[in-house]
Amino acid sequence: FFALIAEVGPAKATVITYVNPAVAVVLGALVLGERITLAMAGAFALILGGSVLATRGGRSAAVAAEAGTGAVAAEAGTGAGARERRLDEVVGAQPGQPAGPGS
Repeated sequence: FFALIAEVGPAKATVITYVNPAVAVVLGALVLGERITLAMAGAFALILGGSVLATRGGRSAAVAAEAGTGAVAAEAGTGAGARERRLDEVVGAQPGQPAGPGS
């Protein structure tokens, strides 16, 4: 999960918690035969819509993709080196050292 946070950021990594109730309702209907009401269907649409909005790329990611240069990507913090530095910060590893036990 720490690697996921380092890769996509904390806001996008938590989107799974938004989708979890919707999956629980669907499984309840399929496995337990529970009824899905109109309110539940509307909530499911809102959850999916919110998840899409939460995972959309911001302006800095679009600028870095358009420019295609390492300088812009590094400035936006989206380059591979930036991801490795964030992962090192999250897991407490020293730069250039293995990130976890047994690595």
